[in-house]
Amino acid sequence: MKTFRWGIVGPGSIAEEFVKDLAFVKNGKHSVKSILSDNAEHAKIFAEKFNVANIFTDMQTFLQSKVDAVYIATPHTLHYEQALACLEFKIPVLCEKPITINQKQLLHLTDTAVTYNTFFMEGMWIRFLPSIKKVLELIRQHKIGDITSVKASISYRAPKVRESRYFNPDLGGGSLLDLGMYPAFLATLLLGKPSAVKAVAAVSDRGVDEACSILLDYPDKQYAMLESSLITKSDLIAEIVGQKGKIKILSPWNETPEAIQLDVYDDYKVEYPCRWEGRGFQFEVDEMIQCLNSGTIESTLMPHELSMQVMEIMDEVREQVNVKYAAFE
Repeated sequence: MKTFRWGIVGPGSIAEEFVKDLAFVKNGKHSVKSILSDNAEHAKIFAEKFNVANIFTDMQTFLQSKVDAVYIATPHTLHYEQALACLEFKIPVLCEKPITINQKQLLHLTDTAVTYNTFFMEGMWIRFLPSIKKVLELIRQHKIGDITSVKASISYRAPKVRESRYFNPDLGGGSLLDLGMYPAFLATLLLGKPSAVKAVAAVSDRGVDEACSILLDYPDKQYAMLESSLITKSDLIAEIVGQKGKIKILSPWNETPEAIQLDVYDDYKVEYPCRWEGRGFQFEVDEMIQCLNSGTIESTLMPHELSMQVMEIMDEVREQVNVKYAAFE
């Protein structure tokens, strides 16, 4: 069986977790053939650790290294240009979230994927985790009835380093794009496109949202309450409330949660433990390989439109709280 050859753009900590999880992919055998980095020494350490033959610091030579797909794991301000270069070279792209800085960039990339008939997907890895799969199964089975609300938050006390990617506007800093994408994605996955968005934020003197709270309104009396923060720490729990009961994804809900709790009002409670190998990146890779084998340029589970709807929420929130990335607007 032919080994699937990956190119890695941005050999950092997230890319390390991704490469480790390639060992658990069910669809074929995988290896990393090439690395692109602006830091040759850092790339060399990564290459030695994972036995990667080729290191590049130039995108054009990297593109010619004959890889089967590219995984982009750089800071999100770089995603647009890097994904665009790969798509124009007809190399399939799996790009970390947030897939771009704004909806305008994303629209250009999805149009490019169509033009070059090349696969393109946001690496919203939680979409493919067994925990989220179980939640969707319980909802399809109507265990909690029609959903009335979704509540989710993610907080992380980031090191207060002024020039870090968390707090530097030139690097797309802020809690919204780094953490808030996850709650916004969960709400969009379960409830669809909101009819109204309302937001408030704690904005730094550099114009970066250090904490953000979002209220999404939907038709049929549904709503979502979402929160992200780089300056506080709270339990990472998500709750889906329905007319007949509720589902709680225990901490950390966006990674490998302890369990999924189902509470059917005045009837029964049950808990589903969550366990799987690795971090869980293998599940999105399996989906991508299945799509490539079937000749499609987007996933039906994580389609371009779903990424677009989440990015539309992000753009609206940033507009309301006056967070702007001047170089990318």
